[in-house]
Amino acid sequence: MNQERKTMDRRTFVTRAAGSVAAAAVLPAVGRAADEKKPIRIALIGCGGRGNHHLRVIAGLKGAGEAVEIAAACDIYRPRAEATAKAHGVKWTMKRAEVLADPAIDAVCIATTDHTHGPIAIDAVRAGKDVYCEKPMGHWSQFELSKQFYEETRKLNRVVQIGNQGNSSLAWKKVNELVQKGAIGRVQHVQAGFYRYGDWGERMPIADPEAKPGPDLDWEAFLGDAPKVPFTVNRFFSWRKYLDYAGGPCTDLFPHVFTPFVSALGLKFPSLAVASGGIFKYTTYDREVPDTFNMCLDYPEKLSIVLVCTLTNEYHTEPAIRGDEGTLTLQNPADWTSGFDSVTLWPRKGAKQVIAGGRVDATSAHWQNFLSCVRTREKPVSDVEFGFHVQTALNMALLGYLNKKVAQFDLAKEEIVL
Repeated sequence: MNQERKTMDRRTFVTRAAGSVAAAAVLPAVGRAADEKKPIRIALIGCGGRGNHHLRVIAGLKGAGEAVEIAAACDIYRPRAEATAKAHGVKWTMKRAEVLADPAIDAVCIATTDHTHGPIAIDAVRAGKDVYCEKPMGHWSQFELSKQFYEETRKLNRVVQIGNQGNSSLAWKKVNELVQKGAIGRVQHVQAGFYRYGDWGERMPIADPEAKPGPDLDWEAFLGDAPKVPFTVNRFFSWRKYLDYAGGPCTDLFPHVFTPFVSALGLKFPSLAVASGGIFKYTTYDREVPDTFNMCLDYPEKLSIVLVCTLTNEYHTEPAIRGDEGTLTLQNPADWTSGFDSVTLWPRKGAKQVIAGGRVDATSAHWQNFLSCVRTREKPVSDVEFGFHVQTALNMALLGYLNKKVAQFDLAKEEIVL
């Protein structure tokens, strides 16, 4: 794959996509949904499994008294759009421009393929919409696009929540407090992992083996700025297998593991990243993303974060945050986002302390935080600036892995250097 050509293709697409929605003037600090009694109207763009989960969460919040409405469903595959719209009694479309042009829609939830998150989000903020964008914030090759997403959001005063819902976990707030009050001194090392047995996350089900591009399936919209390749049902339905659209454990699974540490430690851009791994088990089909991935990030604050992942074994080890005056370990963070059973403080001097953790429906809490911020115009717990810092680190790791190089970050120029 010619990386330079691919980058240029993506930039061309972004420029073209930006013109599809008229650039908005800088919008007032208080949006049209500021009235707490007026429901915030949400449209879903991307009606797959995760997108429909978000709609169920929104419906649950509405049932609990939240002033929110599901307004529309949009998907480039007609059967998905129609089924989702029917389930929630709303209108549907295959054209996101129709959603973004609707003045009755206050915000959009973007749950599409990774490589289309950025273009859709930029169009949305320019159209005056607030955005809940599923993680990752963008594709591993789209650093400049993620940066543009961040800058446009800031310029236009939009509210953006990146779907790193672990930031809304109450248990992680306890970790933040312990770190911030100096319970383990100056943090110097973090280690954690994501472990699973099975490739079902990448080898997604084929909804219709006979599906073909045409009026019911917009293949060009699916490809976006990715290389122009012939249609296959595998690429369309099982897109997480392919590097053109996804990044494997690094950008799909590590956001769950990595994000809470970035929040707890107040980190921004890494100084360097190295990564290793490969396709060690699932070698019998057209998988491109690794099933084993390990990365080490060094930060200017003089600390390292080491994350490991395998999809061939589900045995978990306790994550640890090591400081020069003690250690914090987390007990049973099996799914990472909801929380964990407890956190244990191991001071260099004195007895250990076990502090109760707890679990919460983090996606619901994340949505509540987003909806509150749509009204108040405050920053969500996983706002676009935070998301940009996380995405940069993940991009550095995957670029280093693919190019077999150390990825460095030039802070003065704000660019990744290989």
